[in-house]
Order: sequence, then structure tokens, then C-alpha cells
Amino acid sequence: MTKAKLAFWLGWIALLQGCMVKSSLPYEYDYSASIECLPEPLEPQYGGGVLRNADFSAGLRGWSAFGYGSIAESTSAAGNGFAVALNRTRPYQSVSQKVYLQADTHYTLSAWLQVSDGGADVRAVVKTVGDFVHAGGGVAKAGCWSMLKGGLTAASSGPAELYFESNATVDLWVDSVSLKPFSKDEWTAHRAESVSAARKKAVRLQATDSAGNPLEGAAVSLDAVRTNFPLGAAVSRYILTNSAYQTWFASRFAVATFENEMKWYSTEPAPGQEDYTVPDAMMAFAKSNGIAVRGHNVFWDQPSQQPRWVQSLPYPQLLAAASRRIRSVVSRYAGQVIGWDVVNENLHFNFYEGRFGWDASTAFYAAARLLDAGSALMFMNEFNTVEQPGDMAALPARYLQRLQQIIAAYPENGAGMAIGLEGHFTTNPNIPYMRAALDTLAQAGIPVWLTEGCYVMCLTDNSFNNLPQGDVVDRLIAEWRATPRAGSTDAQGYFEAELVHGEYKVTVSHPALNSSISRSVKVELGSGSDHYFIDMQV
Repeated sequence: MTKAKLAFWLGWIALLQGCMVKSSLPYEYDYSASIECLPEPLEPQYGGGVLRNADFSAGLRGWSAFGYGSIAESTSAAGNGFAVALNRTRPYQSVSQKVYLQADTHYTLSAWLQVSDGGADVRAVVKTVGDFVHAGGGVAKAGCWSMLKGGLTAASSGPAELYFESNATVDLWVDSVSLKPFSKDEWTAHRAESVSAARKKAVRLQATDSAGNPLEGAAVSLDAVRTNFPLGAAVSRYILTNSAYQTWFASRFAVATFENEMKWYSTEPAPGQEDYTVPDAMMAFAKSNGIAVRGHNVFWDQPSQQPRWVQSLPYPQLLAAASRRIRSVVSRYAGQVIGWDVVNENLHFNFYEGRFGWDASTAFYAAARLLDAGSALMFMNEFNTVEQPGDMAALPARYLQRLQQIIAAYPENGAGMAIGLEGHFTTNPNIPYMRAALDTLAQAGIPVWLTEGCYVMCLTDNSFNNLPQGDVVDRLIAEWRATPRAGSTDAQGYFEAELVHGEYKVTVSHPALNSSISRSVKVELGSGSDHYFIDMQV
């Protein structure tokens, strides 16, 4: 008897991008932010939250002068009312409002600011019982309104007062202020929704026979091959000789950044004596384990972090040395790294700008792109932009200003630029401020990476046993990794699942088939439907 032949069709259909169920939370988190200076401010987010008269439509009702200053009501030519802090002689003299904070609650903050002349850094501060909490900062200008977005977490319940401060003694204009509370459960729910929208896709698989009839009860398994989420960590030269270190790292991370081994003082400790032995070996280890590498770094603007022989070089010799350095390191690893920290920490430091001029960083980025013309991202790597709202030098607005300077002076730099945010977090990071800073930076429309963590082995002990922090990272990895799924098709031959972006091995078996069949499919970002059809003769 001739064996019957069945044609097995496997249809992989993307249903939708993002959440499968619309949120039922009373308030969505407002991810919007503005990096434009506008003629008039936008309406306050969340209607002002817990603040009264947030848009000053009722004059100064609910608002007071802070720091023995004086405030007045003013109106724009378009009829918009706002508050003005007048005749300021102290940084803290401004408009304020008293509120009552609830313990263990996240508060997101926003405000629109303007100054009477020039430009000024402005910080939002919440005065609590016994403390002054920095909640965010921005750059206010004369002639237009700028948005400040920040936040804080209340450590305890009690009275508080929101105000603004600036070292500039210009008049400070304030409008459309908001302070919106979220419980931690609400915050977590918003995070989960964001994860589903950005990192997951609902998919449907259909199994049919050669005649197009659905196969009910087909067994389906989805095994994760790899996730698309680029989670990494710093790695040191000690990984080359420590097998436990190698196993621990390679089993967790998809991206590595060399701690010091690629930096100039490591590869050229004396003039003309280059040695890439260690970073070459580390690169080989990464490649053999499928780990991508970020190039860290080409230059570091901090004076104390230059090779000793570089620090005192006169201009001509420094220019020659810097030119040799960028050609050497970028050319050597071009096409092998996924990104370069071209100039590290050039908001806080200016070693090269001080010697070559204000556009030194622009020239370095242009040179790096010419030397590595592939797809590597070119990062501007900086600390305190996302983790310290009190550092006025590294505010998101300051970061974006510097980024724009680098691009404006040489527009070709705009291709492949990326934002690198060093995560030098303290024991209790300001979660609402972090999210607000990311909201602001995201307006640049380029990739944003968190790039550094603590300065010591903070995830494991010396035997690579997890510390509590390591357990947190492992839970995060487990959350992001594409976990295996299994089930069976329904009466119409369908099987549905919500999966994180990544590559999967799909295996299907059915009593009508002599054997199971497997195919590799990818779940990727995109709003359109992706179809994967497999025709197997058995």
C-alpha cells in the first residue's frame, strides 16, 4: 500500500504590536516631553495632579513666594496667565506651592519655565521635613517656554513645598506645573504595559494540512534561541584566565564593554609603544561566545585620565598623538564593535576642547565615522544625566544641547549617533526622575543605552556566587529572555502567544504526521504582519 502523503503548512502570523489588552488604569503615565522652546506653554500634564491652579488661570491662588522673594501675576500677549518671581537676589527665591506627600509613592513632575533675560539653569526642589530633594532641572530661556520634567519618590508622609531655584538673578517665569502621584503598584503596571508595547508582540500560528484544512490538537512548542534585548555588563582582563568568570558572564550577557583595556592609557602606556594584546584576546573571547562589544573609549575628556605622557604635550605633539590614537584604535576594531564611546564625559570635562578648541569633539566624531563606516553607533557617554537631578552640568537639556552642537557643526555626525548614559546609581535611585530624563532624551529620536554600573564587583562575590544585586539582574534577564512556550492548536488550527522579540525554534507535531517538523522564526519590532509559511512533505 502506498503511504499517504500529507502537506503540512505552518502559518506564523503577527497579530498586533504591543499590549493585547487595553489598560484599565485610571491614569496612564504621560511619556510626552518637549525639547523645543515654545511661544506658549502646553497645558499641565495630568491637569496638574495634586497641585491647585496648576495653569495659573485663577491668578496666584494656591501659590506663594518662596525664600522671602516676591511674585506677581503676568499675562502674555495671547492672554495666557503665569507667575513671575521678581527681583531675585538668592537662588531659591521663586514661586512655590505647599503639598502633602504620601509615603512610598512615586511623583512625576513637570513645569514650563522662562526667564526675563538670556538663559539660566533652573532646578525643581521639594522641601520636606528635614530635607531638600532635587526633582529635576532644565534650561530656561528668554522669549520662549521650556519644559522641565522630573520626579521623586516620597520617603515618608508629610507636608512639603515645591519651588524652583536658579543661580542666575533674572526674573523667573513659571507656568503649567504638575505633580502627579502614582502608587508603586500603578507604576509597576505602567512599566509592564510599556514592556509589552516596546518588547513584545502577540503572534498566532496556524497549522493546516495539504488541502488547507486546519489541524486541531497539533502540539506546538516554542523554544527560545536568543532574545533581541541587548543586556550587557563591563568585563575586565581577568576573564581571560578565570573559567568561572567566563561561564558566569557568557551565560548571562549579550554585550560586553571592556573596563579599561581599550582605553588610551592601556594601549599606549608610552609614546609610540602600542600594545593591543589584552583587548585583542578579550575581543576573541567575546566573539567565540557570541557577545557583542562596545568600544570604550576612544578619548576621555577628564584631564587625570589621559596617559601621563599625554597630559603635558604641547599643541603640535598632542594633535599628532591624538590623530595617531584615533586612527589606531578605531581602524583596528572597525567592523568588530557595535558602538564607540568616541568622547567620554565631555559635559563634565574638556581636556581636548581646552587645547584644540570648542569643536574638538565634533572633529573626533567625524573622524571615527570615517574610520568605521559601518553600522557602529557613535555614543556620547556621560554620567549623572539620568541618575542625579542635582547635577546641573549633566541635565538632559544640557546633554541634548551638546549633542546638537556636535551634529550641527558637522551634519554627517548625525548618522549613527547614540546617547550613552552611565548608570552611576546610589543606593536609592530616583526612579521617577530616571523615567522623566529618559522621556526627555528620547525626543532626540536616536538610540539610548544605559552604559555603566558600579565600580567594583557588585553582582557576585569572588567565587561568582550571586549577591542580592546579582539576583536582581538575573530576575531581569529571566524577564527579558524569550521563555519556551508550549500548547496545542484549537479547532481552527490556531495557537496564540505573546512573545518578547527574538528568535524561536518552532516545533509542531500531529497524529496525522509521521514526524514533527521544526522551523526557525523571528519575532521583531514592527506594526505590519509577518508571515512564515512552511511546506513539508511527509
